[in-house]
Amino acid sequence: MNWKRAKTLFIIVFLLANICLVSVYINKVNKSQVNDAENDNAVNFEQENIKLPKNIPNTQGVKMQLITARSKDFGKEAETDDDAESSDDGHTISKEMDEVVNVKQDPITHLKPYVDDNVYKGSSYQYHETDNNEIHYEQTYKGFPIMNNNRADLSFKVDGDNVKSYTQSAMEDIRPSKGSNNQPRDVISARDAIEALYYNQYLASGQEVLSMRLGYYTVVKETNVQVLQANWEIKVNDGKEIHTYYVEAVSSNPQITE
Repeated sequence: MNWKRAKTLFIIVFLLANICLVSVYINKVNKSQVNDAENDNAVNFEQENIKLPKNIPNTQGVKMQLITARSKDFGKEAETDDDAESSDDGHTISKEMDEVVNVKQDPITHLKPYVDDNVYKGSSYQYHETDNNEIHYEQTYKGFPIMNNNRADLSFKVDGDNVKSYTQSAMEDIRPSKGSNNQPRDVISARDAIEALYYNQYLASGQEVLSMRLGYYTVVKETNVQVLQANWEIKVNDGKEIHTYYVEAVSSNPQITE
C-alpha cells in the first residue's frame, strides 16, 4: 500500500468534511439571525396590553385572488310569484315562505335545510349573525364569505319564535378577474393583519381585537358588477365603540379600510 497516497487522500477527505460542517454551521447561524430579526419585529401584544381572540384563524397554504361578480336580477321572478316582491331595481327580492320554520331553540340548524332547499343558490349561503330579530346569512365563494355586501345577503325576520319571510340579494357569474397579474397569492397570516392595524395606528394599547375572519370585500362597485378582493375583517373594541376594519389579505403592505 502506498501510505503517502493514502495519507494525502485522508487529509483531503478530512478537509472536505470540515468544509461541509462549516457550511452547515453558517446556514444555521444565518437562519437563526433571520428568525431573530422576525421575532424582533413582531409585536408583543401582551406587553402592549392588547387582547387578542383565543382562536386566531390559521390560513397557512391558502391562496386567493381578485374576483368579479354580477348582481342577480330577481325582477322577472317577482312578477310571476304572487308571494314575492322585488326592490332595488330588481336586485332584492322579498318572499313569503311556503312553510313556517321555528327558530326558538336552534335557528342555524333548523333554518339551514330550508335555505338549502328553497332559496336561490341557498347552499352557497352561510350563517353570519342574528341582530335586531333578524337572522343574517352571507353568500360565499369557494367557502369564503362575501362580507358586508348588500348584494349578497339573505335575511330572515323573526316573528315570535318563527320566521315566515325572507329578503335576498345574490351574486352570480362569480369568477376570477381577468388579467395576467391576477394569479392566486398567499394570504398573509391573521397575526400579520393585526400587526398592520397596530403599525398604522388603528389598534392601540388597552384595546381588544374581538374577532377576525377572512373573506371577500368589494373594492370596485359599478351598477351591476363588482370587483372583490381578499380581505381580513377585524373587529376592534377601543373601550368606547366597536370598529370594523378591512385589511388587504394578499399584500405585504396591506391597505386598510374602515
